[in-house]
Formats: sequence, structure tokens, C-alpha cells
Amino acid sequence: MPTAQNPQIPAPEREQPLVSVLVTIYNREKYLRECVESILASTWDNFEVVLVDDRSTDGSLAIAEELAAGDRRIRVARNDKNLGDYPNRMRAAELARGRYLKYVDSDDVIYEHSLRIMAEAMESNRDAALGLSHTLPEDKCPYPWKLEPEVSWRKEFLGDGCFGCGPTGAIIDRERFFETGGFRDWGVLSDADQWYRMSARWPVLLLPPGLVWWRRHDEQEFTKESAATVYLERGFQLVVEALSSDECPLPQVERTAALDRAKQHHARRLISLAIRRGQPRLALRLMRQSGLAGVELLQGLASYR
Repeated sequence: MPTAQNPQIPAPEREQPLVSVLVTIYNREKYLRECVESILASTWDNFEVVLVDDRSTDGSLAIAEELAAGDRRIRVARNDKNLGDYPNRMRAAELARGRYLKYVDSDDVIYEHSLRIMAEAMESNRDAALGLSHTLPEDKCPYPWKLEPEVSWRKEFLGDGCFGCGPTGAIIDRERFFETGGFRDWGVLSDADQWYRMSARWPVLLLPPGLVWWRRHDEQEFTKESAATVYLERGFQLVVEALSSDECPLPQVERTAALDRAKQHHARRLISLAIRRGQPRLALRLMRQSGLAGVELLQGLASYR
């Protein structure tokens, strides 16, 4: 007969956390302690914290090791060489033991209720691959929303969007994450690419807004001047690739409409780049790279259909 001291459950499974909170670090000594302390203050306690330092040159590693010495739920790893943002996220995922991956960027903060809301939503919807803290308040029904692939893609590409959430606002089914290959090399767009590929195959949960606090500062990748060009250039490429993929769950008529809308939106942004931001040469280069025809560029002046 099993007892409380000797249950019929293998030791590794008994010790396995439900959620692996993954904190990737590169020169974040100013913010790291506050980030980790916000995680440890969670009202949900079935988690581990994996801190992965990407060869920081400041005091980040020492802070991480100090935090780990004070809490057995924390593990620290340091890469042999600098991997960069999303490769380091993959490294952290490989070290995770939980059923769910919960990234928290080392300069961000989560609230004490966040892990509970996310984990309980995923546990109640085990067919979902991904939960995203929605960026837009909705008034149709209470959260969480479970969207089947066709519905989520229709909302994303023909509606008001639903995938505009970075890793800190997401909770991810670890098995399905690796089944799709994890983050690919799309730079700052690697998370959007992953959301597209997972949502094409499994349902997505929209979770309440405001579960995390995204800090804004000048050291972030997406605040760099080059990031705006990457979003403009590669963002359009990514959308076209997703909508053209065999895994796109939209019926053909809606897929065509979504591609037309994506081209029109890209044309609008190119026109704005040329006129409002005074960079006509860059706009022309990006237009040629995108393959937009002149008539398609003019559609950027028309109202959305």
C-alpha cells in the first residue's frame, strides 16, 4: 500500500516541477535580482527557476549564484560561449524539467498571481500548446479564451490580432515546443515565428492582459534603431511565409485575403517610411526586396477592405 512517505510514483516524476521559469541573462545586474524575487514571490509554488547566463561581463552571474544559494528551486548555468538572445532561450529550454516553459526576461517582472493564472489555464486546457497574455482588453467573454488554429489565425491576420506577445507574456507546452523545433533564427521576430508554427497545429489560450511588467530601457534589442528596419523588412517576410505555408489553417479564400492585407499593410509602412520618416531610398530598397509591384504599393493609400 502506498503511504504519504512512500507513494507509488517514480522519484523523478515526483520531483518534477510543473512549470520551468526560464530567465536568460546577459549583463542585467541592474535588474536581475528584482526579476527573480518577483518569481519567488509567486502564489503558485510548483515551479523551478533556471537562470542561464550568456557570458555576462558584469556582476550578473554572481547575483544569480547568490540567489541560487538562498533558494533550492533555483538552478544556474553559464554558457561556454555567448550564444545570443534566442539561442540562449533554446539552451534554457533544454535545461528545463517542467511540463510548461515560462520565460521571464531578466529585466522584467511578473506579478505574484501570474504563474497561477497561467499554469491553471494550461492545466484546464491540456490540448492547448501556448498561452499568451493578450495585449488588448476584450469585452466578448471572460478569459481564458481557447482559440482553435483557424480561429486564432483569422483573428491574427484578418482581425485585430492576438499573437502580439513576447516570451515573458507566454507559457508554453514544452513537448509541443520541441516538436515544432523551438525558436528559429528570425532575430527579434523569433517568438512570433514560433507562435505561428505552434498555433497552426494546436489551440492557443488568450490569457488576461497585464500578467507581466515589461520594463523599457535603452539596452533592449528592440529599442535599437536597426530593430525597426528588421521588424519592417523581416516582419513582412515572416507573415508571407506563414500564410504561404502548407500548415496555414485558413481556407484558401481567407489565406488570399490575409496575404492581400499583409501586402497593403506593408505598403502603408513603406510609404510612411519614405514620406513621414524621410527615408525614400530605404523604402525603395525594402520595396524591391519585398517583391511588391507598383500597383500593390499604391494600395497602401487605400482603405483596408
